[in-house]
Amino acid sequence: MGLLKILFSDIVTPMKQERIYIYGKHALMEALRNAPKAVDKVYLEMRQDKEIEALVSKLGLSVGKLSEGMGEGVERGAKHQGVIGRVALSRLVRPYQEFIGSLKVTPDTALVVLGEIQDPQNVGAIIRSAAGFGIAGVLIPEHNQAPVTGAVVKVSAGMAFRIPLVAIGNVNETLRDLKKKGFWIYGLAGGAKQTVGNEKFEEPTVFVLGNESTGIRVKTLEVCDIPLSIPMNPQCESLNVAASVAVALYSWSVRHPNALK
Repeated sequence: MGLLKILFSDIVTPMKQERIYIYGKHALMEALRNAPKAVDKVYLEMRQDKEIEALVSKLGLSVGKLSEGMGEGVERGAKHQGVIGRVALSRLVRPYQEFIGSLKVTPDTALVVLGEIQDPQNVGAIIRSAAGFGIAGVLIPEHNQAPVTGAVVKVSAGMAFRIPLVAIGNVNETLRDLKKKGFWIYGLAGGAKQTVGNEKFEEPTVFVLGNESTGIRVKTLEVCDIPLSIPMNPQCESLNVAASVAVALYSWSVRHPNALK
């Protein structure tokens, strides 16, 4: 399969799950500091980190025993470090209309759309790269898409609480709406004549990512303004989607240094 294809997919309101469980001190601190309204309960071992305990107390959060959290929804084998947080997805994943209505769009604005990404590791890594390169939001489909979970948050290194995660409905309709708002839509696609290194990215930008094995859907690719590829040594056929988007976002950020400030 050629390079991952960047493109939009379908997303609706916050995923079907109502709550997820995050674990580990770093992930919980990121949530408490950057998205405290999304956390509705914390589970702690005795003699836990004093900084965490102080912040939990300051926020007035409900506290339970660690064993309760372990029994409610934490993945088996999760390295929780004695702390678990329960997060309400409806307070973390924002509806598209709410997000786009409050977004100030400039040439330094870029968005990423996940198009049926199946591997939670990829989802978390993409969110981390998006935050690292100054992307304004990650749009996530509801159908045929790995949802936001505790594992995704862990892989994102807590960046899921620093960058807007946005739920969309029909991908193609969303792309058309973004076009009306001045965005140019780019799909990462192996074999595309235009490369990420040669594109100037002078307008507000949307990167769309395709499925790991099948790439961007044909109808979605037709909505894109420009398909982009990443030049590669012929001994390597392609990069995985998380690596590909990191390359593309870096190329964009070089032309938009203000996004890194």
